Amino acid sequence: MTEAGPGAGVPVVAVRQVGPPRQVLPPRGPAARRGALEAVLGDPGDAANPLGDAGVLAAERRGDLPLGGEPSLASFGLHEDFVPEEHGGRLAGLDEAAALLRAVFRRDAALGRGYGSASLGAALYAWCFGTAGQRAATARLLLAGERIAGGAAVEEGLTATAADGAPLRLTGRTTALVNAPRAAGLVVVPRHAGTGAGPDGESVLLLRRGDLPPGAVGQLSPYDVGVPPRIPAGELVLDDWAVPAGAVIGEVGDGQWVTRRVAQARLPLLPSMAVGCADTALRAVLTAVLTERGGVRGMRSRVTRRTVVSAFADLLAADCLSLVTLRSLHLMPERSSIWSAAARYLVLRLLQEGVGDLMTVLGTDSMRDGDGLGTFHKQVRDLAAMPPGPAGSAAALATLLPQLPTLARRSWTAQGQPAPEELFRPDGPVPPLAGARLKLAAADDGLTVLLARARDGLADEGLADWPTALSDELAALRDQCRRLPELDPAVLANPRGFALGERYALLAAAAACLGVWRTARRAGTGGFLAEQAWLLTALGRISVRLGLPVTAASADHEDVLLAEAVRRCREGHSLDLYDTALGTPARHREKG
Repeated sequence: MTEAGPGAGVPVVAVRQVGPPRQVLPPRGPAARRGALEAVLGDPGDAANPLGDAGVLAAERRGDLPLGGEPSLASFGLHEDFVPEEHGGRLAGLDEAAALLRAVFRRDAALGRGYGSASLGAALYAWCFGTAGQRAATARLLLAGERIAGGAAVEEGLTATAADGAPLRLTGRTTALVNAPRAAGLVVVPRHAGTGAGPDGESVLLLRRGDLPPGAVGQLSPYDVGVPPRIPAGELVLDDWAVPAGAVIGEVGDGQWVTRRVAQARLPLLPSMAVGCADTALRAVLTAVLTERGGVRGMRSRVTRRTVVSAFADLLAADCLSLVTLRSLHLMPERSSIWSAAARYLVLRLLQEGVGDLMTVLGTDSMRDGDGLGTFHKQVRDLAAMPPGPAGSAAALATLLPQLPTLARRSWTAQGQPAPEELFRPDGPVPPLAGARLKLAAADDGLTVLLARARDGLADEGLADWPTALSDELAALRDQCRRLPELDPAVLANPRGFALGERYALLAAAAACLGVWRTARRAGTGGFLAEQAWLLTALGRISVRLGLPVTAASADHEDVLLAEAVRRCREGHSLDLYDTALGTPARHREKG
């Protein structure tokens, strides 16, 4: 049974029922599904909408989640998008699930994490490595509107012991687990206490709330845990408790083997959803600029135009790398580890830097909350508090670095096999997630092959102003990494090694942008993604971060990119790759 503990003043909405019966067939296709969710979320500019910008900001100030937010998502059936289609849900691709939750993050990151992303991340253990029974049980739980907590890290304070042939017994306590007070299932990864149970000394356990001792899950004060204060968090405390049969995911002692592979799929999800936070922040500033609210300098300012365009380009580049990463988990799981690590390191950083630069547009009004700027500041706070943080970013680079010498020897040349176009296609179908095919190290890199081939091929595709400095940078990185020993992480665990990893992540983002543009252009449907303007501007921003010369083309296309951002703002569309209509938004008119 779902529990909703009132402790620590944290409001908890217990959601069990999926909601009223639907009167019409649910929308088919990812674009239609996103549109239907936006209709449920409503107009973000409507002050009377509790899920609009003003309503969400007021809820944050009260320390609450938005009024009616979780029941609305439950009525829509968003939890069905966390369950694969073969188990009765709607989850066809992680990119689609992330795009849906991104719509919630545009309104409120706490609502998105509390209702969806925490459960989706924990459920991936079952979807990737669970038995048929574990997958069926997880599906039943989520389809009933319940939540799953945990799975984010090995629990150092929780130990597992076992005698020969006896079940595991747990003693100790976990760290803070998002949603634990109201979760019907928990994924925990305890360390073994000198049992010799397996080579890695950890096991992954899927526990049902009903099997736990009474009072084993306690709610924590939001002031004592490192999670957003409006999301309930708790800890699991056990004393020599026998783990039920069938709770181990994988084999006893294989915890590290399982968690490292699940992390490839789980950790890039939240940065992709965080694109929604940057989307709303940029729209708030752009709206203030178009209306010159509160004395904010208007669009006639060169600084304003350049800063808005740069933030828009950063958002698109982050989204391209996120798209490629999440789709690769389905299409190329054996090679996804390198792109997953790059996305975990870079996506959130691009978003935070692009949004942070918008402070210069606001000038002396940057700290005011009036005239819609409170929404901007809320999204800045949400982005700053988003995992992975500095430690997680370093861990992502540490995952990436040992792969560089091998990839430099086997890939990064024009003779390599490029990634398929399906990798770069928003809303394209993907095969089901196959956890057994996930590898900890990629054998080759078909993404950056696009950069290696670009110098000779793009002039024929209408991109005569291709910035060849990026191709040269890839060649230089290849030469440097080829001289490093393979399979020796200690050689790279230094500032020079981390700098190589950062350069690779930026080049991977550039290749992702190139792939999305090329795929859109070859589709022949036109549209913004097939235009050179956004590609060259995004590549120019990446070049700046790499310390490379910025081509004149990125400045020449500024007006085109700015016009697109203004069009989407006025028409109430998202600023990411999907260009989704947001609820029934009010139209904004430029002053004068």
